[in-house]
Amino acid sequence: MKSIVLLSGGIDSLVSIAQAKNETEVVLALFFDYGQKALARERQAAEAIADHYSVPFKQIKLDWLQSITKTALVNKNAQVPVITEVTLGRQLEIKQESAKAVWVPNRNAVFISIAASFAEAAAADLIITGFNSEEAATFPDNSLQFVNIENQLLRLSTLNKPKVTSYVQSYNKGGIINMGVKLSIPFNLVWSCYGGGKSGKMCSECESCARTIRALKQTGNWELMKDRFFIDEENKLR
Repeated sequence: MKSIVLLSGGIDSLVSIAQAKNETEVVLALFFDYGQKALARERQAAEAIADHYSVPFKQIKLDWLQSITKTALVNKNAQVPVITEVTLGRQLEIKQESAKAVWVPNRNAVFISIAASFAEAAAADLIITGFNSEEAATFPDNSLQFVNIENQLLRLSTLNKPKVTSYVQSYNKGGIINMGVKLSIPFNLVWSCYGGGKSGKMCSECESCARTIRALKQTGNWELMKDRFFIDEENKLR
């Protein structure tokens, strides 16, 4: 089977491309530029990951999506919410507010539609994403319901009917980390932060960082990435 992988440069997509290489012929890795604050870091990570797995890499620039997105993931004047490991475990309302603050209009549906065009042109069978159960709790466009609906659409909108799938759909971040360990993924190439990393490291205080840090600690794999996160003068995570 042939596949196209949506590659953001984060843990989820890294694990996904690693598993896709085991099970399919990966014909293309797609990276999307929609003006996100972490663009340079994400692109560097995604390109390095694609190169590591010898997969052709293509960047898709979406200026129009950047122009209509006002949330903190893109808007330079809006601050990304600070969220902690404790918050992740206890307060759903705060997580929902954080998700709203970084929401990009119809983003994943746009990505899949574009990927479907490439999949049809390349006669690819699968569009592989990093959707997972943990993020699906607050981001509905990560859910299995979303995937099933997208697949219904692709059966009508394409001739070869590529299927959207995720190897980590039923996993939380801890499960994804464990899968990555088994696949011997290059953890050093990851960028899992909403920010651009002015310090050269991931911020440790956005929701994406908080989820990754919690998963690394819970699975006993903190040593794999601890040097990638910003640490303050008291040697504590921010």
